[in-house]
Amino acid sequence: MSAKKALKKCLQSLSSDEFNAFISELLDREGEPRVYKNQVEGKGVIEVTNVMVNVFSERNVLSVAVEVLREANLGGFADQLAASAPVSAPVPAPVASGPAPSNPAPSPGGSLSAKEFVEKYKMELIKRLTDTDPLFDLLLHHKVLSGHSYSEFKALPTDRGRMSKLLMGPYLKSKATCEIFYNFLKEEQPFLIDELLEN
Repeated sequence: MSAKKALKKCLQSLSSDEFNAFISELLDREGEPRVYKNQVEGKGVIEVTNVMVNVFSERNVLSVAVEVLREANLGGFADQLAASAPVSAPVPAPVASGPAPSNPAPSPGGSLSAKEFVEKYKMELIKRLTDTDPLFDLLLHHKVLSGHSYSEFKALPTDRGRMSKLLMGPYLKSKATCEIFYNFLKEEQPFLIDELLEN
């Protein structure tokens, strides 16, 4: 069972009150990346599952979900979810404030970090990335972009112009911001990543 399916199955087994408690703890969770209220408020299990996978990546989403379930006093569900984790993505035992994985968004090849990937393929991404509205919405949610910067990007008429400003500017300089960007590509345009890595 994939991490996404395991998470969806777990959330579907929660009562309405338990699901609301889970959402409350998810929004209170500290550290980056984060889920914001407007992403999950009033949403059902499928939408919340999709948001969590997009934000945390399929590799890390179960460990985050287990942590949130325990914080919401839903330890039984946390244990069930941990037990159902795919073999390739084991869920570690929860710790109160354990360090984040050193590289939560590895490239499919495993040899490049998200930051190295962005640096190496910057020019190709500028030329080839299209349909960028969801990307900039995500960057705004994660506060990579301010509201003012977001408006400036949206005012640019072409995807190439937007990507050039994003990748040549100061926006994706940290490891965390590169991982947010890379996770978006991995979820939305995995074939582009594979193609770049193969060339």
